[in-house]
Amino acid sequence: MSLIDYFKAKIVFLFGDIHKTSSLLGFSWGTHKHKIDYSEVLEALPKIEFGDVGLHYDAGYLSNKFIPGFMKHAWIHTDDGVVNPLIVEAISEGVIQRSALYPLFSDYAIILSPKNVSLEERKGACKKVKNIIGANYDIHFKFNIDEELQFYNGNDVQGAKLDLKHGQPHLQKYDYAFSCTEAVSYAWWHKRENLNLHKKVRLGKNCIIADDFLNSGWTIKWISKSITVDKAKDKGLHEEGIQMIADYWNLNK
Repeated sequence: MSLIDYFKAKIVFLFGDIHKTSSLLGFSWGTHKHKIDYSEVLEALPKIEFGDVGLHYDAGYLSNKFIPGFMKHAWIHTDDGVVNPLIVEAISEGVIQRSALYPLFSDYAIILSPKNVSLEERKGACKKVKNIIGANYDIHFKFNIDEELQFYNGNDVQGAKLDLKHGQPHLQKYDYAFSCTEAVSYAWWHKRENLNLHKKVRLGKNCIIADDFLNSGWTIKWISKSITVDKAKDKGLHEEGIQMIADYWNLNK
């Protein structure tokens, strides 16, 4: 990592640790009372299957100002909810695996299930994302998934979709790093057309943001009580996502 990249990373991660409070100057490092409590999280866990995707918005953090959309973070569940509720996510420390309790204990959260996918395709998504655990966080937001897939397994793009491990040396030629939504998109890239995972230019970057997962390729499995239609509108969620939230609450009155 160059000296410029080193200091850029420090600044990016610093913004991710600062959140708005009532303390001196209005900002501090620390915790705040979440809108989702543990009891609500425990109700969500039994609904979760491996391959499901989670989104959340943790209010007050300075980094939220620089991330487009309502939802600010994404992760993928790699194990079923109750027995072993593990996820893989990209955070400042890099791509890690840890308990699903971490991102769900937040302010606003959604669990999405991919439509029309087989058990084997779910396994493939989880296998891929587990193989990138330990990668760095992508402070450049390159979102170069196609290149990472191709050179993870030589030039065999089809083979790289499900069996990546033996191609790892090829990644030395590439920026082997992932942002949160890139890691999730990478996991499900073999079903990107069905799941409507399409990169768009935001803030000069060709990428996928967390709100993009709220589309017709996915079903909302669970939403925190803090997310209402009015809140989604107020936070600028796109119309399709707003309608999905409205439909969910109509079915779960």
